[in-house]
Amino acid sequence: MLWRSILLLAMPMALSAQEDPSLPEPAQTSTVTQVAVGGYDQSFSNGWGRWQGWTLEATIYPTQNGPWEFAATTFDRPEGRGTMLSAGKELLFGEASSTFLGLSAGSNSDFLPLFRADLDVRLDLGAGWRLDLAGALSRFTQNQEVRMLQLGPAYEGAGWSVSAKAQRLTYEPGGDSDLGGILNVRFGRSGFGIWHSLRLAAGRGILESSASGGGLSTMTTMSGSGGRFGRHASTPATSTATPLTASAGPVPLERLVSLTGHWPLTKRFALRAEASWGEKVSTYVLWGGGLQVIVTF
Repeated sequence: MLWRSILLLAMPMALSAQEDPSLPEPAQTSTVTQVAVGGYDQSFSNGWGRWQGWTLEATIYPTQNGPWEFAATTFDRPEGRGTMLSAGKELLFGEASSTFLGLSAGSNSDFLPLFRADLDVRLDLGAGWRLDLAGALSRFTQNQEVRMLQLGPAYEGAGWSVSAKAQRLTYEPGGDSDLGGILNVRFGRSGFGIWHSLRLAAGRGILESSASGGGLSTMTTMSGSGGRFGRHASTPATSTATPLTASAGPVPLERLVSLTGHWPLTKRFALRAEASWGEKVSTYVLWGGGLQVIVTF
């Protein structure tokens, strides 16, 4: 299976290869564009099935200010199939502060949001420290919404960085909420060089909301619905779409470990791979992997 290959590839390389933080990052003198094509495969235990799909991403880095980001992701899940389109822009201000605004729309399914808006603000506090604040609103069919709020500190050193965020998900109608925490550790400064990222998360509503795009992986935009909507916690998924209703009874605790690596092959080509493990206690265990080929021009 795909996830086994990625896991075997990612783990030893992540431990052995790191970018040299003493090397200066070259100045960008012209617009740079990256296109990434790949796929992902996530397998769930206890009859919950598999999530699979393809990703197509484009990132445009202008010589001034932050990049433009575009993505199209397909989903093949036991509930059905769907497609999600996303676009976003990062704006830089001050010496090291930035804000990101993203808009997404899903089609052909009930488990993808009809509309999603993301806002991510990074405020420079000086001496390598910053404060991260992120919010998202996902609107589904039947006038249902999920609101996400994340807040926490981050520190950037020479060639590495770490961030910790508390997360709150609020579900409407009803006003129920879930709490969780996310820790990200990254080695490698330049996005174009060798880098590795480790994500650890625990809480409720974690598995579909721990990434900025709202997904199990950092490369794949999932539904962003959290732990209450989509599949019922006590019932394995079937081939039919599951209504977007809050789960009855206590919401199970969730855990996630995700490792992502990026390796340049030539000046134009690079590979990005990810391996993920997750658990919804007393419900299912998941193993996942993804692989992308990146072209820079």
